Formats: sequence, structure tokens, C-alpha cells
Amino acid sequence: MKKGLLIALLFPMILLAQNHWDLKKDDHNIKIYTRDSKSSAFKEYKAVTIINTPSKYILKELLEAPTYHENCEPGVSYYVKALNDNQHIFYAHKDLPWPIQDRDIVTLLTLKKINSSTTKLTLESLPNALPSKAKTIRLKTVMGHWLLEEMGNQTKVTQQLFLDPEGNLPAFIVNNLLIKGPFQTFKDLQKAVSTVK
Repeated sequence: MKKGLLIALLFPMILLAQNHWDLKKDDHNIKIYTRDSKSSAFKEYKAVTIINTPSKYILKELLEAPTYHENCEPGVSYYVKALNDNQHIFYAHKDLPWPIQDRDIVTLLTLKKINSSTTKLTLESLPNALPSKAKTIRLKTVMGHWLLEEMGNQTKVTQQLFLDPEGNLPAFIVNNLLIKGPFQTFKDLQKAVSTVK
């Protein structure tokens, strides 16, 4: 999928907190949860859905993106390069309305096969992997993962994520985006793999 999957990284949050998950949205077979963090004003989110597609097709969709180039379009996830068969670098830029400064992120995605039916894709920031860009804040703190749990011809998909948006963005503005962004990402993913047999 060329749009959405890693762009959702630009505002949703996850921190290693142990607070209770609160269900915030349940629609289109997608559930979005948030919870407070003990060490940050930004909330953590978790999105969950079940898709009637084997996990290999979902994994392929998560890894598919146009090749990165210097003047890449905002709002699109770009594939930078593979470090090896299981580690892949992506880039995304978010064009934000004035007076908010644009943000970008370089992300390392690491694949790990947990067992025959479960794959985990860990996400972390690689802020120095590409040169910084003028008038753009590079995000430095990202922690999260995708979890693909295959159940026959269905796959339970979970995304859990934290990033620090850097700068002076108020927490209440960022936290308000925790529902809309992941929900659209999961709708896009459902649509992208819905015709796969």
C-alpha cells in the first residue's frame, strides 16, 4: 500500500505503560484502543482487526511502497532500502498546516517469525539514516509493532505504536489524532487486500 500504513506513524503514540486499554472506536470490524502513559502526556494506541486473508498477503502489502527519492511527495510512505531479508527502512514526510512545522520520519521495520502462524514487525526510528531536510523536524523516538496472527484463511492484525512528535505540539491535539489515523490505516489495509484470494 502506497499511502497510509506508515503515515499513521506520524501522530499515533505508544509508550511502555501498563495502564488499562480504553475502547475508543468499534466500526468496520476495526477496534481502536488508547491508554494513558505513566511517563508522557501522549497516549498510546492499539488498533485491531480481523481480515479474511492469509497473513502473507497482508505482510506483502505492509512492505510495498514506492522507492524513496530526494523530492518525494508528502503523505506517502517510501521504501528506502533493505538492510537484510528481515530489516527494511522506510521514509515518510507529513506536510502540516502553518504555523506547525512539517515532520518526517525514517523507520526501521524488523520482521520476526514468532511461530508458524504469527509474524511480528517491530518498528523503531533511524533518524540519522537519511540527511535532514530544511524546515522539517525529524522524529527521533518511535516504538511499536505490527502483529499478524494467522487463523486459517483469516489474519488478526494488531498495530501498537508510540512516537514523540517533537517540538511544541500540545498533547491534546496529538492525542485527538489517535483514533482517526489508525482507523483510516486499517480501512486502507482492508480494502487493499480484500480482493486477494
